[in-house]
Amino acid sequence: MNRKLPAIAALALLVLLSRPAEAILSIDITEGVRDPLPIALVDFSWEGDDDRPFDVGKVIGQDLRRSGMFRMIDPEAFLSRPHRQGDVEYKDWRLVGADALAIGRMSPAGDGQVEVRFRLFDVYAQEQIAGMRYRVRPEGLRGVAHRIADAIHEELVGWPGSFATRIAYVEKGEDGFQLMVSDADGARSRQVLTSSDPIMSPAWSRDGEKLVYVSFEEQGSVVYMQDLDSGKRSTIASFDGINSSPAFSPDGTRLALTLSRDGNSEIYVFDLLDRELTRVTRHWAIDTEPTWSPDGESLIFTSDRGGSPQLYRTPVKGGDVERLTFEGKYNAAPTWSPDGKRVAFVHGDGNELAVAVMELNGDGEIRTLTPMGQNESPNFAPNSRTILYATRGEDGAGELGTVSVDGNVHQRLKPENAGDIREPAWAPQ
Repeated sequence: MNRKLPAIAALALLVLLSRPAEAILSIDITEGVRDPLPIALVDFSWEGDDDRPFDVGKVIGQDLRRSGMFRMIDPEAFLSRPHRQGDVEYKDWRLVGADALAIGRMSPAGDGQVEVRFRLFDVYAQEQIAGMRYRVRPEGLRGVAHRIADAIHEELVGWPGSFATRIAYVEKGEDGFQLMVSDADGARSRQVLTSSDPIMSPAWSRDGEKLVYVSFEEQGSVVYMQDLDSGKRSTIASFDGINSSPAFSPDGTRLALTLSRDGNSEIYVFDLLDRELTRVTRHWAIDTEPTWSPDGESLIFTSDRGGSPQLYRTPVKGGDVERLTFEGKYNAAPTWSPDGKRVAFVHGDGNELAVAVMELNGDGEIRTLTPMGQNESPNFAPNSRTILYATRGEDGAGELGTVSVDGNVHQRLKPENAGDIREPAWAPQ
C-alpha cells in the first residue's frame, strides 16, 4: 500500500535496547498441504548428570508441524525410541506409517558447551540421508534446533526451510509503538525501539545486523538506520516532506527510498559509503515502495502514473520504465523474491486487498494467495517459498500471516497479551 507519511506532532520516548518483551507470537497453522509427509521424531536424549538444558527435539517438532508440510507421528504409537543409528529398526517405523525418522542426542561437551548429534533416516530406503553435529553454549540450543529443522525440511521437501531466521514487526499498544525483533517462530522477542509516535517500514540489512525504519518522533517522517547489537543509530533521510519506504540493496551498500524533497514523491538511491543521493525516477505521479532485484540492478516500485496504483520496473541507473501489472484497480507494496523469479504484492481495490504473486518471466498473470481483506506489507522469506504479511484477525486486531507461494499453506502469527501487530519484515538467512 502507499506509504505517504503524514506529519504527526508528538514527543518520542527513549530508544530501548534488548528489553524483554511481554508480547509473544503464537503460530497456528490454518491450512496445509493435502498429503503431508509422515515423519517420526524421537525426543532427543540427554546424557548429562544435570537437568537437560533445553528441549531441542520439542522445538524441531514445533517447526516441522507448523510448516504445514509434515504430519508428525504420535509418539504414543512408537514401538521403540532409538537415539543411535545402530538402534534403529526400520520395520518399527514402517509399522507406524513413518516415511522418515529423526533421532538425536545431547551431551555435555566441556567448557560449558553442549554437543548435539542429529540423524535423519529414509524408512523405506533404510538408510541415513542427513546427519549433523553441533557444539554450542546452552543459549545457542534454540538456534541449533531451528537449523536442524531447516535441514530436515530441505532434505525431505526439496528446498530450505526458514526456521533459523528472524522477523521484525511493529506492535501498537496502549502506550505507543514498539519495533520488535524475534525468531521466525515468535520466540526470543525483544524491543529495538519504543516510541509514542508511529514506527513504519522496517527493513533488514543483508547481514541481519541492522534495521532501517521510519519514525515520526521528530514531528515528521525520518528514516533511521540502527545497529541491533550496539543500538547505535544514524539518520538517513530527514528532508522536508516525505521520507519513507527504505530498502537495503542486496550487497548492503545502498538504500532505495521514497523522498519528496524536490516537491514530488520519487524513488532515490542513497549510497551508504559516500553518502551520495541519486534520483532514480522523474515523473509527476507518486512513485513509492521500491524493492530491489537480487542482482541489485533493478527496482520494482508502486506508481499511479497510469491512473491507479500499479507496479513498474526500472533500472537503478535510470532508463526505460516498464509497467508490470495491468489487471485490477490496485496493485502495490511489491517485494521481489530472493531467487528473482517473482514479485509479491497486494492486489484489489484499495479497501479489500489480497496477497498476490506474479511470475516475472511469465505472461503477467496475477495469482491471489489469500482471501480479500485488510492485508498489507507482504515480505518474502529467504527461501522465496513463503510470504509474511500483515492482516486482521476475527476480533479486528492486527496480526501476521504467512502463505506459501503456491497458496497451499497458511499460518497466523497471533500476539498474546499484545496490541496490533503490523509492518512485518523477514530477515535474510
